[in-house]
Amino acid sequence: MSRVVVTGGDGFIGRPVVEELERRGYMPEVYGLEEGGVEDSMAVLDFVDGAEFVIHLAGVLGTHELFDSVEHAVQVNVIGTVNVLQACYRHGANYVGITMPQVFPSVYTATKVCATRLATCFHREFDVPVSHVRAFNAFGPGQAYGHGHPQKIVPTFAIKALLGQPIPIWGDGTQGVDLIHTSDLAMMLADASQFGDDEVFDGGTGQSFTVNKVAEMIQELTNTNVPHEYLPMRRGEEPTQIVAEGEGWDLLGWQPRFRYRDLFDTVAWYRERLSDYR
Repeated sequence: MSRVVVTGGDGFIGRPVVEELERRGYMPEVYGLEEGGVEDSMAVLDFVDGAEFVIHLAGVLGTHELFDSVEHAVQVNVIGTVNVLQACYRHGANYVGITMPQVFPSVYTATKVCATRLATCFHREFDVPVSHVRAFNAFGPGQAYGHGHPQKIVPTFAIKALLGQPIPIWGDGTQGVDLIHTSDLAMMLADASQFGDDEVFDGGTGQSFTVNKVAEMIQELTNTNVPHEYLPMRRGEEPTQIVAEGEGWDLLGWQPRFRYRDLFDTVAWYRERLSDYR
């Protein structure tokens, strides 16, 4: 049984990835803050020793939030990635990184672009096997909501509607999103570990919904008629149409799909825990 490492494996995307790897017969080990965090280069180096590959998910998230902690974001998302890449180089492990569409003028986008370019540098200069998954709008049970967490579209809309409160929409709601369930994203990250020639895989479905449409679907699933509250766009965001174009799907032989049932199950998960958010 091959040992593999998932940084940030106890997070929203990390947990499904660990479960997917276990289903495939791997022995995934989670590297997180308790192990030292990705900023600790020596701890990362020691932990990666003996791993077949590393799926690097650890990072700090946020759009407008990270303008208030730029240095911390660079330390974790950029320097942390360098530490993981150096550990992969030293121990001969494949590297899988998660990135995002380059659409927003945000600190988070800048750090992810830098991390991705650094991985390409390590591949070309040091022959580290590298692949990237470009994650679009991930959703599913367990996505964090509340103070101290980025405001993600599905939990924010679902919890507000379930509480009978207005659904906040930043901008006019005509911007598009590509919703991918974490189970599909986990499969793609696991598949990407078998590549290594700097391939990029689109972690989206190719189906775009307007933000207004997502709000309507959430209203339908929650059986509510709460109003929409239109707010100014947040720092680091611009109105855009985000949709996967299918890069890398031909190599995988499959593509993620949006399933209404997944959205139903996700809303149900928040409904069962609504008392936590009152």
